[in-house]
Amino acid sequence: MEYMLIVREGFREEVEKNMLEIEKFTNEELVQAYNRQVKIGIVAVYAQAVYLASMRYVFLARFQKSPILINDRIILKLSGFVKLENHLLCYADNEPVA
Repeated sequence: MEYMLIVREGFREEVEKNMLEIEKFTNEELVQAYNRQVKIGIVAVYAQAVYLASMRYVFLARFQKSPILINDRIILKLSGFVKLENHLLCYADNEPVA
């Protein structure tokens, strides 16, 4: 699941606004919100891409890693379902998120 993210005017402000809401999530809620996005899939809607970019920054701040990848500063990708295992972020098959 990938999305080519073309940054529009106001992108940073939208990301920061989303982050304020996402930062209120517990770790479990953050994982659940991410897994809902994996289940839905990337639907090529700009607002979803902004939300996922915001979620990526929150994952990085909390876990120093994220299942939401950004390649070449433009391709946004969901890497699969995740879970918390002993407070560590892991994929559904127990492989640690890199």
